[in-house]
Amino acid sequence: MTLTRRRREFLYKIKNIYKDTGTPVHYITVSEALGVSKWTAYDILKELEKEGYLHSEYAVSREERNPGRSAILFLPTLKAEELFLKEKEEIDHMEEWQAAREKLLGIFENAKGRSSKKIIDDLLKEMPAIKAPIIISAYTIAVLIIHIQNLGAKSVKIMRNLLQLAPKPDLLLSLFAGTALGATFKNMHNVINGRLAEEVGQFQKYISEFSAQENKLLVKFLIDALERTT
Repeated sequence: MTLTRRRREFLYKIKNIYKDTGTPVHYITVSEALGVSKWTAYDILKELEKEGYLHSEYAVSREERNPGRSAILFLPTLKAEELFLKEKEEIDHMEEWQAAREKLLGIFENAKGRSSKKIIDDLLKEMPAIKAPIIISAYTIAVLIIHIQNLGAKSVKIMRNLLQLAPKPDLLLSLFAGTALGATFKNMHNVINGRLAEEVGQFQKYISEFSAQENKLLVKFLIDALERTT
């Protein structure tokens, strides 16, 4: 069963009620909270139970209108908690990505008058403390673009045209990294050290492991960064 938006809404509602009360939740409580019929709530909660997101149990009702009557109650399972945690991590991950992306793009806008070597050195110093592979990859792209920018506007234009030849995001990123590193070694000789070569090697490994969405994010960052070098 696909966890549709509607089922997700029910799961989050019962999770929040359970968090607030600390006790299993009656399906009527969920129906009233979401403004649906009690039978709709019951059916969807039972579907979620079949998929392992909820656990049900029976308890004697304490309500005055139904004293002593058995009532079915629901509570989130470990699978549901793992889903909530994963989604929270994904949200945190995207927020971290957006912050890093804007920071790096800002470097290209404010690079005029600054030493490119200083910018590169600062970026390379920051990288060991970064844990997210996609952000490390963005830093690697930024460093390579700064090197390409040092070669002149013609080199930046050639790089843009070259990237149009790659049909897939992972191939485009790999082509960019290999071409940029080659141009850097050819034109800068001893100025560059082995550190950048190591970072590019790690970058190539990352893009082979990233999801299609992560590679698309990096491609968009690469294109935006190249645009800001003009």
